[in-house]
Amino acid sequence: MAFYLAKFNEEAVQSLGYEGFRDAFNKIGAKLNYSPNSVKNRRDDFDPLFGHRAGWHQVELGKSNLEIVDSFDHLSEEALRAIVLDLLDEEPSSEIYLPIINIKSSTYTTRGVTGRKAEAFFMKWFAKHFPNENLIDTRDLGCGYDFGSENSSHVYEVKGLSGNDGGVLFTDKEWKVAAELQNDYYLILVKDCFSEKPIVEI
Repeated sequence: MAFYLAKFNEEAVQSLGYEGFRDAFNKIGAKLNYSPNSVKNRRDDFDPLFGHRAGWHQVELGKSNLEIVDSFDHLSEEALRAIVLDLLDEEPSSEIYLPIINIKSSTYTTRGVTGRKAEAFFMKWFAKHFPNENLIDTRDLGCGYDFGSENSSHVYEVKGLSGNDGGVLFTDKEWKVAAELQNDYYLILVKDCFSEKPIVEI
């Protein structure tokens, strides 16, 4: 949240519906049971990166903050705002997302060998578990998900993990479409996808 406020400054405050930074610090702090001044200080950590304010320019970013920058700097305002709003929700779905969005860059997987393996396994798994439904392959259409369904409004984004844990990356388009489709958007994790018995987690 602090990174979002630092990077997008006034735009972030307005997009979140706050009346100013003081209001933002107070309300975010109250939501998280965190002092408003601590919220401000965390924003100060990131300020030197973006030039809106000086912030803690004399202090180097620590490892955890560098990981936040590495993990989220590529996201658009809209995509990062969606994560922040989810975290501020009374009943956030982020308890599901956060273990998946592991902020250690070394654990990220991309659609390389792992992704293709996961997609191939998912197609077989889906056919076995849902024999009366047909998948529509949309992987090369750039629509923000890998598969649609001929029989429902559900769509499926497949991410593969070579082990049992790790992280995955969402593109801005994937975040945007997931936000629009809500409960019709399914994230499929295929874990241990190089083993004899991969695990599918929905």
